[in-house]
Amino acid sequence: MQRFLLILILCICGPLVYSQQTYTLDSTVLTSRVVKGSLDIPWEITWGPDDHIWATERFGRVSRINPSTGAHDVILDISSDVYMQSETGMLGMVLHPDFENSPEVFIVYTYLSGSDIKVRLVKFNYNGTNLIASDTLINNIKGFTTHVGSRLIILPDTTLLMTTGDAQDRPASQDTNALTGKILRINLDGSIPKDNPIPGSYVYSLGHRNAQGLCLAPNGMLYSSEHGPRNDDELNLIAMKGNYGWPSVMGYCDSPPEDAFCAANNVVEPLVAWTPTIAPSDIIWYSHKSIPEFKDKLFLTLLKDKSLIVFGFNGVGDSLISEDKYFKDEFGRLRDVCISPSGKIYLATSGETWSNTDPFTHSIIELSNENYVSIEETSTREIINIGPNPIEVGEKLNLELRNGAKGHFTLYDIYGRVVLKKDLESLNSIEMPAIVGVYFWEVELSKGRIEKGKLLVK
Repeated sequence: MQRFLLILILCICGPLVYSQQTYTLDSTVLTSRVVKGSLDIPWEITWGPDDHIWATERFGRVSRINPSTGAHDVILDISSDVYMQSETGMLGMVLHPDFENSPEVFIVYTYLSGSDIKVRLVKFNYNGTNLIASDTLINNIKGFTTHVGSRLIILPDTTLLMTTGDAQDRPASQDTNALTGKILRINLDGSIPKDNPIPGSYVYSLGHRNAQGLCLAPNGMLYSSEHGPRNDDELNLIAMKGNYGWPSVMGYCDSPPEDAFCAANNVVEPLVAWTPTIAPSDIIWYSHKSIPEFKDKLFLTLLKDKSLIVFGFNGVGDSLISEDKYFKDEFGRLRDVCISPSGKIYLATSGETWSNTDPFTHSIIELSNENYVSIEETSTREIINIGPNPIEVGEKLNLELRNGAKGHFTLYDIYGRVVLKKDLESLNSIEMPAIVGVYFWEVELSKGRIEKGKLLVK
């Protein structure tokens, strides 16, 4: 009876919670799992210092999502301030790189000023439970229902880069007095860096239509992905004071009018352009060795083409040597991607069509190489042993920590509800409640380190 109940639980809950499938690359098998469903257009996902996924949802919410259980805590809800229609809403987000000492979060969102759509960049402080608005760094940027960007990154010199769309005002992309159609560079207090290319201006580069991807690679190269009109989506290598041509140039300089404009304005051509368009969204660099086929390559999520492109570069990083497409039509439109320190890939999906706002079609998907074991990571684990797994009903769960280690054990059910909590010493024998099914354990150790796993009770 217990075995039948276990199978029934797995059959009912498995597709809902895991939706597991496998995908074979050259030699690596990736397993997919639904981490969290029923999101309302997740726009930005980033791996937080607390080993949770931090996510913005376009209607005006930020959540911390447990990647093992899908449990989430809403840490900001400013939906009453955020204007969402078509492409607008709560967009890019970035956490301060020294979050332990500077728990600051920077977010871009659209709002209404009278009947006009505007864009602002706001700094929030995290108090351990919620995000509290601190400073509005840039306000009153012209917006529109479409073409508002916006992606954020923080550079090693702790200046912030922000992409803006042209807000359907095409000529403004070439106007250095306008902040639309640009990449902006900003100090974290909202002031203008003294070494910006144009004195007294936030403008870092110009001639952009609607860049929604931004990434600084380990090689020091800065890349962006950009939506074209009905042709010439682009992947660009960004240079300070670079002019990327829009609206006079689409894609490469490959027509007489474009050639003349390019020569007169020193236009930077894209690394690659796509016609027909593919609707490129965010980009991120993959450095982990758990998936050898992807190591030291750039990811690009695609909306219209519903897939993930993986780019290989030359040693310098200024020329493409490979472009491979994965997961075509497997997960729907892909809006964003983030990477965990263990090399797991997380994709934010955005429905099947551009107009699809049904939250049940928006989710976060995990892709992982479950066969990968890191010698370095294993040697630093504080959990020596946890088991048995599977465990029979009525058995005790034994958990051993390295000498002197202490921690806190939490067991969650498949819906993220807490089933059991216990403080841990070096050797532990844990009385299990009378439960059957699939559960997730989490051990919080010294210095906030968290280790996680799955437990099968039968």
